[in-house]
This record gives sequence, C-alpha cells and structure tokens, in this order.
Amino acid sequence: MFNDAIKGEIHSSAAAREAYSKDASIFKVYPLAVIIPDGVEDLSTIIKYANTTNRHGGSVTLAARNGGTCMSGGSLTEGYVLDISTHFDRIGTIDTLHKTIVVQAGVMHREVEKVASAEGLLFAPYTSSKDLCGIGGMIGNNASGEMSLVHGPTSNNVVSLKVMLADGNEYEFEPLTRAQLKKKLELMTFEGDIYRQITSLLERNRQFIKTHHPRVPKNAAGYALWELWDAQEHMFNLGRLFIGSQGTLGIVTEATLKLVDAAPHQQMIVCAIDSISQLTDIVRTIVHHGASICETFDHHTYELAQEQYPADAQNAHFANGKHMLVYGIFEGDTKEQAEILAGQAKNVIEQSLHASVYWVNTPEETSSYQAIRRYSYKMLKDMNSDTKKAMPFIEDTIVPLEHYGAFVSALEAILEDYDMTYTYAGHIGQGSIRLIPLINREPDSLNDIIELEGRVNDLVLAFRGSISVDHNDGLIRTPYLAQQYGTEMINLFETVKTIFDPNDIFNRGKKVHGSIEFARAHIDL
Repeated sequence: MFNDAIKGEIHSSAAAREAYSKDASIFKVYPLAVIIPDGVEDLSTIIKYANTTNRHGGSVTLAARNGGTCMSGGSLTEGYVLDISTHFDRIGTIDTLHKTIVVQAGVMHREVEKVASAEGLLFAPYTSSKDLCGIGGMIGNNASGEMSLVHGPTSNNVVSLKVMLADGNEYEFEPLTRAQLKKKLELMTFEGDIYRQITSLLERNRQFIKTHHPRVPKNAAGYALWELWDAQEHMFNLGRLFIGSQGTLGIVTEATLKLVDAAPHQQMIVCAIDSISQLTDIVRTIVHHGASICETFDHHTYELAQEQYPADAQNAHFANGKHMLVYGIFEGDTKEQAEILAGQAKNVIEQSLHASVYWVNTPEETSSYQAIRRYSYKMLKDMNSDTKKAMPFIEDTIVPLEHYGAFVSALEAILEDYDMTYTYAGHIGQGSIRLIPLINREPDSLNDIIELEGRVNDLVLAFRGSISVDHNDGLIRTPYLAQQYGTEMINLFETVKTIFDPNDIFNRGKKVHGSIEFARAHIDL
C-alpha cells in the first residue's frame, strides 16, 4: 500500500520478517512488514496514511527501530517496523562553544563517540551497548550507563528534539519560558491542542503527580510527567516526555545532544564485598568521595570471564575468589587529583569499613575490570545451548541505595527457589542492578519467568524502587506498571497517549494497554 507513495523500501518476505522479529529481549514477534523510510518526507507519508486509516476504523500500528538492542521488546510489533537506522543517519558538526551536536535519530552511538572524542568530548549516557545502540533507541528508552552517576541519563543530555507527531508533521521541542509557552498555548493547531491538554492535565493533577512518582535517581517506567516543568516551574519542556516513551507518542527524527568534557586522568579502586551488609556503606563512600563511575559484578560474572576472557580475568585477578566486587573510577584534570580522590575513598573503606581494597595500577587492568562488567550479559548469552538460554527479564531494577544490601540478599534468596544460573552486574552507584538468569528451554519455564517477574517486582516495590530504569517497559514491564503506580496514574498515562496519538498508531501495547498474556505468548525460549 505504501509502494507507490514512498521512495524507501518495503520488505514483507519471510526472511525480512524473521530478521526483525527479535531484538535483545526474550521475545519474538513477527511484524507485518518492514519499512525503511528514505527520510522525513517518507515518514510523514507513512504516518499520515496510518492515522487516516485508523480514523476510519483501521488498525495500523508503526514501531520505530534503530539498533535492535532493546532488552524489553520495545520495537517488536505485529504491525509495521520502521527501520530508521539506514537513512536517518546525518551527523552535524560539533558546536564546541556550547558543546552540542545535532544528529538524526538513526545515528549510532559509536559514530557520535568517534566525532566527539576528536574534540575531547563525549556523549555521557555511555551504555554498555554503546558500540551497537542508536541515538533514537537511547532516547526512546531514556538509556543510561556507567557515566550517568555524574551526568545523568539520556534525558539530562538532550537539549532539544524534532519529533514527527500523529498528524504527520515534524515539530521541535525544547525548553520554553512561560512567555514562549503562552504562545504555544495560543496556537490553533494540533501542536497547540497538545500543549493545552498536557498543561491542563498537569495542573489538574499537580499534587498527585508530585507525590506519586518514584523516588529514585533514575526511572524509565511510565511517562515522566513529573519532569516537564523545571524545579522552579519557570521552564517547560514537553520534549522530556518523548524521552523514555519508546516511540509511543511520536517518532523522534533529530536530536541536539549535550556533550561533556572527557577527563584526561583516571584512577580505579576495586573493593571486595565479603558480606552483603557492607555493600551500601562501601558504595556510599565511593560516591561521596567523588567517583565518576561506580559499578559492580558478581563472582558468577568473573568465573565466566575466566573461561571466556582469560586475559581480562588474569588482569582483574583481585576478583578471584570474591563473592562480589564494586569498583570506583575517580577522574581529574591531573593524575594527582584523581589519585587523591581515590586514595581518600580507599582509606575510609579500609580503616572504617574494614574491607579489602585494590589500587589498580595500569590502564590495562582498568580496562579489564570494565570489560568484565560490560560483558556480563554477553558472556551468559554465549552459554546459550539447545537446553538453556540467557533471558533478560528482571535485569532493569533500581532501589534506593540505603536499601541495596537488604535488597540483594532478598533477591538472592528468591533465586534459590529456581534451578537457574545467573549473573548480576550494574550501575550500583545509583542503586541499579542487571540480573540475568540462564533459563531451561522447556515449556514449564514460561511459568517460572512470569512468576519470577512478579516476585522480583514485588520485592523492588517493597523497597520503594522502580521496575524499570534503563531498558524501559516494552512488552515485559508494561503489564506491571499498575503494580508500581496504581490505577489513577495509569489513567493519566492513558490520557497522555490519547492526547498525542488519538488513533493509536504508534507502537501499540507499550507503556499502556500491554498484557501479560501477549507477553507470555511471545516469549522465545
């Protein structure tokens, strides 16, 4: 139906549908077809067609896809996949004065890193999948990584966005003063309608939204209604609503990204966790003394590294025999500055907390500890066989740091009820963990997955955390959002979806109206 109307490609062969039926999640969903739009004009044509069709009783749905690294099934759909990675790939020049760069949504993170590093800059979210993921996907998931401890998630590192909305027009979203917002509210257009309805929704539910969002440093669950006004309510930024929305409100076409200076010097310390009761105090000490990065991995991860990456395991020898490690990286403009910060943390941990600390002596050792942490999931995935498969479905939790030791102890106790190998690692400086089990490939495992998902969510929420922090809701967590937020907040999310997408054309079943039944039926063992 699009063939004569667009310049891009349409693929509906069995091979194409198979290739786009999977991402990095546990799911497999066959799309109706794959469309590779040639640019903004094609995208507009496709969206207008879908919107008109659904307005007259049709049921077209469009899911944007970039690198295919989403671990929640964010771009998987029974409708049309829009692959933006091919033609939405333009990279602008860096504005070195303001430290920004304009890129289209299909650009890969590694390409931004290449351009930025030449100027001594970097795009700070810095995910473990940075060599594979795209900017559009990072925006859709509000991704974050090891440097988010200082620089925050993607939402903190985006200046403005261009987004194609349901009317097929491209709009720019950036921070607005109250005077600028007033002009938007006066527009007698689809854009004006959206601004009026969203600001009215926020005003009517002001106190409820203020008191009912997660009290954790990072969160990707639901729509971030609490982030649209700044703290003083002087600036309004509707663009923040698209960050973390998984393409359910519109399709991001372009972004102006904020870049930060890359520190010239680093010093790593590695701390052994002999007892989970030490965990919170050690992490707090590392963060308090100014670490830019604070990460963890467990003994399962290290043991896999000994088998699969023996050279890195040899370099990271301090991990041998330890139940769990936490490392901190301290940065400075000089080598001495970085070493002073690391040394202060080391002294407190050794003398006051009585834990073992290793002073990392070489860049090669530093690189190996980081590689083992980053490869935690990959190593487990490489153990896939005819009988077992690595299944990321409880890998995206966060709890307040003061509860972390008790949380990990309770989590390990839950896992003892199941016959599964697992690894965990994560951005522990902010209370985030990545736990991935190796599941038996047998029908009964479907019940274990659904049961375990519910039990872990219960645990996370008991510790006042969030069930999604980086990888978003997708197919796996959307059905559980009511468990986290309650019915009233879910009603607000559904209203937001209707305001932006009245005919339900964008990525149906994510963020709102997802079902456990659909998720269970599409788990790919």
